[in-house]
Amino acid sequence: MSLDAHDEQLARILRDAADLAPDPPGALLADGAERRWRRARRRKAALAGSAGVVALAAVAAVALRPWAAPTDIAPAAPAGGWPERITAAFMADTLTAVLPPGQVTAAGGSGSNDGPVPGLAPTAHLIYDDGHGAGMVTLSVNRATLPIRASTWGTECPDPVEAPTEACERTVRPDGSIVVVAKLKPVEPMKVRKWQATYTGADGRQVQIWEVNSTSFGPPLSREEPPLSDDQLVAAATSSAWDPLFAQPGSPGTSPAGAAQGRTPEPQGPEPERILATVAGALPAGTRTDSGAAQHVPGRAHVSVTLEGRTSMLSVSVTPGPDTDGGGRAGFEADAEPGALSHTADGSSVLVRESGATKSGGGPTVLWSVEVRQADGTRVRVSQWNGADETQMTPGKPALTTNQLKAVATAPGWRH
Repeated sequence: MSLDAHDEQLARILRDAADLAPDPPGALLADGAERRWRRARRRKAALAGSAGVVALAAVAAVALRPWAAPTDIAPAAPAGGWPERITAAFMADTLTAVLPPGQVTAAGGSGSNDGPVPGLAPTAHLIYDDGHGAGMVTLSVNRATLPIRASTWGTECPDPVEAPTEACERTVRPDGSIVVVAKLKPVEPMKVRKWQATYTGADGRQVQIWEVNSTSFGPPLSREEPPLSDDQLVAAATSSAWDPLFAQPGSPGTSPAGAAQGRTPEPQGPEPERILATVAGALPAGTRTDSGAAQHVPGRAHVSVTLEGRTSMLSVSVTPGPDTDGGGRAGFEADAEPGALSHTADGSSVLVRESGATKSGGGPTVLWSVEVRQADGTRVRVSQWNGADETQMTPGKPALTTNQLKAVATAPGWRH
């Protein structure tokens, strides 16, 4: 099959995803929107010729990852690029080679310079059948900035409030690398099961392989579970066959001394315990809280709040300044709807959003959020919804009013 045919096959699959994807939870409509908007703005010229493919890819990501963090997508190529010899054919052939024997169809991908969008990291995708039904398998890669820490994407099990899972295992290997295998709960009404393995090497290399029990992101399901076992996923993600991707550009076979050339991480936020303490101090008198199981990712926390008989979930993220996404306050304020923006006495910009559960954000409100941009670039987001996790948001009066939510987001504790 030619590369053009591969691209057409991928486009068909993505069109299927757009048609079959259910309305995502409201959190995805708000969480990370600012960062995605800024990155899209900076790359607008490069993306213009491939806007249709990118839009479909985004829809496909939503279809399978309504719980995803904003960075849970193959990131842009790091400074210095990827080795030029990495082609779409190499990616597709290598993914095929690292899988167990089986029937492979619709194999394709993108290389360093032949992908649909310049600057994106190489990818691969195919349909794999072990003899008991086919499933889609997709691979993405990245170089994480060193040192690896708790906030490094892909190195911890998903937070169950953000990404409900049926099982997750995190392993730190003797060489310092980290492997996370997660089995995410099917999201109604599609019932697609997504299993994924994310490998993070001590040198910053990252390989993620995920699979589903369908051939096109949605119904009809092709089998009860995805085709690859945990061990097979891990073997494919950790294979040395991916080494050429992480050689220094221009130096075949060498280790990526420039692992720190990966996407620059945002400054690490406060520990969850501190976030929860700040929230507790800003809540109205009489509010009962329950933070549930231990939380480990710096800069993020969630807590259930009950006030006047109503219970809602709060999700809080704090990213210290300065702004690393570009655009600064002007870009932040430009994203505001009429009447949604205000300013505090200390110079912070405050943006209020309400989102419905549909892809366009319409329908009854299921997500209430307040975002604050402080003078030094520190960002605070407080989101509220009714439901146990981000896949179960329901309409109805939430526990906190908009003003009470704003009081949490603008609390003095975030400025320390």
